Amino acid sequence: MSAVSDRCRYLGYRYGTYVAVAVSVVLLFLIISFFVLPLFYAFFPLFTADVGEETSPWNILFSSKVLKVALYTLKQGLLSMVVALLIGIPAGFFTATRQFPGKKFILSLSAIPLCVPPLLVALGYVMFFGMQGVLNRWCMALWNLEEPPIEFLYSLWGIVLAQGFYNFPLVMKTCHDAWRQLSVREYNAACLLGASPFRIFRTITVVQLLPAIASSGMVVFLYSFFSFVIVLLFGGVGTTVLEVEIYQAARSSLNFPLAAALALTETLIAFGVLLLYGLLERKSRESRGLAWDAETFYPKKIQGFTEKLGALILAFLVILFFLMPFVQILFSALSQKVPGFSGGTTGKISLGNFIALFSRESFYVSFLNTLKVGIASGVLAVCVALTFACLVKILDPEKKSMTSRIIPLLPMAVSPVVLAFGITQVISGGTVAVLILLQASLYWPFAFRQISGAMDRIPLDVLNGATLLSPFSLDGVFKIYIPLCRRNILSALGFCFALSCGDTTLPLVLGIPRFETLALYTYNLAGSYRFQEACACGVILALLTVPVFLISNREHTGT
Repeated sequence: MSAVSDRCRYLGYRYGTYVAVAVSVVLLFLIISFFVLPLFYAFFPLFTADVGEETSPWNILFSSKVLKVALYTLKQGLLSMVVALLIGIPAGFFTATRQFPGKKFILSLSAIPLCVPPLLVALGYVMFFGMQGVLNRWCMALWNLEEPPIEFLYSLWGIVLAQGFYNFPLVMKTCHDAWRQLSVREYNAACLLGASPFRIFRTITVVQLLPAIASSGMVVFLYSFFSFVIVLLFGGVGTTVLEVEIYQAARSSLNFPLAAALALTETLIAFGVLLLYGLLERKSRESRGLAWDAETFYPKKIQGFTEKLGALILAFLVILFFLMPFVQILFSALSQKVPGFSGGTTGKISLGNFIALFSRESFYVSFLNTLKVGIASGVLAVCVALTFACLVKILDPEKKSMTSRIIPLLPMAVSPVVLAFGITQVISGGTVAVLILLQASLYWPFAFRQISGAMDRIPLDVLNGATLLSPFSLDGVFKIYIPLCRRNILSALGFCFALSCGDTTLPLVLGIPRFETLALYTYNLAGSYRFQEACACGVILALLTVPVFLISNREHTGT
């Protein structure tokens, strides 16, 4: 009987494995289809418009409007990248080579761009730097002014500073990791030869850090290039970008050829940047590997007048442009009356904003919608990422094929607005299922990077032993890859869940009837000038995304 029972269990495991593989492959093709099909239909109207002198594809694509918006978008993306680099590189230097109080807290800020939605950054900037914001109220009261003195928010520099400081922790963390792995031998040799510290930094350190600096800068550029919610909330005159123009051309003016031209322009630029990023990231990995076992820098105390002054200036800028907007969101959420809104001049601590939210049924509906969509899109993205990672590991273990390297990068070159516009050309109205599929098609590469990285760290001896001893070809997947990568799979799930919860763009552009998520609910509150309630809703959204991300990241780093 035991032999029969063992045989039945083995057959059940084997057929169950086949079913799991079949379902995973189907999901993979479904997600790829939901990426390729909307992308094709997003460009399709450009080539199907009535052909005329002014409506030919080339005239639309190279029209003054498209070029003007594209140049402005490039400009704000590059400036945002420069701001992030100017703050992130010095922060990476201090956290990697110097010891000071609060260092762990500064490094923990690197999680904010990954788990805090841009919507909250925009809301915090409006509350703190806005025309009726707290900082303007303080300045008007202090210097007895009649007009707000700080007016940069609703201009190009408002967008640049918000995006640059929001993303600087990404540059800081990348430079910190690269700096910590630099060999101290070249530095000591240069010192013995009489080189000054500045010359050593210019000729040795910068050259070694250049791939890491460039790759992190490219990521910041892409995030800023695809800016949507921040521009919508600031809404200054002449601050339109490609994302906003695509949305307005498709939803407001119904000018589909123009929307397609803008979408094609944006995608081509982003794809070119992404190819460059892929090359730089590969070079960065190779350069890090050369000094992996070398003696590295030992952190010292901040010393000298120049370093102390630089640290103070850096701390002031980070506190003012990064921390204070988030602090203001929390203060506004817990205040019955905030300076600068509704004529209020004092802030009384109260839970009234939260009570107002909890008294509405629509809030609970949006909260449940957020959980449902977040879990569904997260699970789907992780399943697809795990399937593709296993396929790459089996078919191309050394990742020499260009296909296995490019496919996971493609969704990073396409914005949510472009995909949503494309899918609306096929489906007349957005649905929750479409939202989940589109989110999964955009998020699975992030999960793939975590899972694939974990698979690459599995010792080769373990894989060879499993191949020799396993009678079933898929045993390596279900008994080696998945069990050993389970922490990274959970980490990827938490990351994708946080991304979905913070997504405002897709729910807004799809325009699903009678459907709101917490992010969209917060955006609508801010759009109706109920800023304090929007801040309270934003705090709840952050409490939902940040702990999930931190817990999943702890699981990831615990492997």
